[in-house]
Amino acid sequence: MERIKERNVTGHLLALFTIIIWGTTFVATKTLLNDYDALQIMLMRFFIAWVVLLLLTRRVEMPKNFREETGIFALSFFGVTLYYYFENTALTYTLASNVSIILAAAPIFTAVLVHIFTKDEKMKGQTWAGFAIAIIGVTLVVFNGTYVLKLNPLGDALSVLAALSWAIYSLLLKKYVQLYDNMMLTRRMAFYALVLTTPAVLWREGLPALRPLVKGEVLFCLLFLGVFGSAICYVTWNIAIKRIGVVNTNNYIYLNPFITMVAAAALLGENITKAGAVGAVLIVGGIFVSEYQGGKGGLLGTFYPNKYVDSTYEINFSRLYEQGFRGILFDIDNTLVPHGAPADDRSVALFEKLHRTGFSTCLISNNKEPRVTPFAEAMNTTYVYKAGKPKRTGYQEGMKRMGTDCKNTLFVGDQLFTDVWGANRAGICSILVKPMNPKEEIQIVIKRYLEKIVLFFYLRWENHRESFGKEMKL
Repeated sequence: MERIKERNVTGHLLALFTIIIWGTTFVATKTLLNDYDALQIMLMRFFIAWVVLLLLTRRVEMPKNFREETGIFALSFFGVTLYYYFENTALTYTLASNVSIILAAAPIFTAVLVHIFTKDEKMKGQTWAGFAIAIIGVTLVVFNGTYVLKLNPLGDALSVLAALSWAIYSLLLKKYVQLYDNMMLTRRMAFYALVLTTPAVLWREGLPALRPLVKGEVLFCLLFLGVFGSAICYVTWNIAIKRIGVVNTNNYIYLNPFITMVAAAALLGENITKAGAVGAVLIVGGIFVSEYQGGKGGLLGTFYPNKYVDSTYEINFSRLYEQGFRGILFDIDNTLVPHGAPADDRSVALFEKLHRTGFSTCLISNNKEPRVTPFAEAMNTTYVYKAGKPKRTGYQEGMKRMGTDCKNTLFVGDQLFTDVWGANRAGICSILVKPMNPKEEIQIVIKRYLEKIVLFFYLRWENHRESFGKEMKL
């Protein structure tokens, strides 16, 4: 079960990585359009992707049969050539905001096709709810405070065709990721994309000139599109689909406008408005809602604690000792004391009581040594600073220093996406506590909004779990 959960988490991380890269390819494409047209850019990026994958695979694999090779050709036709052609052509007829919003409907088209033609990924009520929330977020991000929408029947129709092409590609891909090595599959898709694109380039503008490549930014953008945007990302996307399914993977497409917005702000100096920020939160919330599985086995369950309480100081540690726990790992800030505060009488008294009870203790913090060492000395406990949560290594080092293992160790912390997730990855029981002080660093404040979404579903799940009290009584 743990191995399956790790595979699921890896699939989600690969999907997220892919969308982050694809979201930034907009900036690279915008730079290249100063020297090349869209078809020429497509030809060059497909060629680079094919060469890179050829060097990585270093072998020739003959087609198994005509039918399967036709299927790979169809993958390239719908998911690469046709998708990019419709998307780039749509941009010449209608606003980029229109195209972005319509393309964000690709996960909906995908889910509908998968629901109709497969048996293992049926749509549920929360899937539609997640779609609705995410689309609202996409709209806010795309407009980013401008609220300009001009309908163009031809351009918008081409955008719909692009989204539908991607949905068909995703449906076909569901079968082929199980049959072929992902690098070999992507290499052959890139080859067929070259075959399909070359005639169109020769007919319209001719082969791309090499002179612009002497400019460093042009060469960098082209290599970025070819190596990362085409070669690597299609492989990671395929792996994600293999691990977490077509619908769950395609939900990450909702993040594409948000990633583009951030990249444009960082690299092109474009502004991010409050509407864009709210839209980003709604997009992530929509993904969480659509992927909610009603239990602890899904993506959200990865972040669920074993128990959620108001304060560290209301936990019945004596009862936990009776249950067999012998070591406790503690976060510091907003778990034992308010953020940045020194050890106080209450925290020192708690650790003295824990030590008298028989517990071994250890502080595990992502803070640097000047913050952690004085606090640990005041608490008379061992510690791990710069722990790198949610990585497992910090938790494992803490258990090593306490002389305990996963079965008899407990973690107490106030953050889901670092503290609890890391404990779950390390196989340790965890207790989530409410933060002691709302004044926190900005990156933590943003995460708190996302935590509220996860906590909503956690509390809903906990209320329906009959055997919870048998696992951990506080």
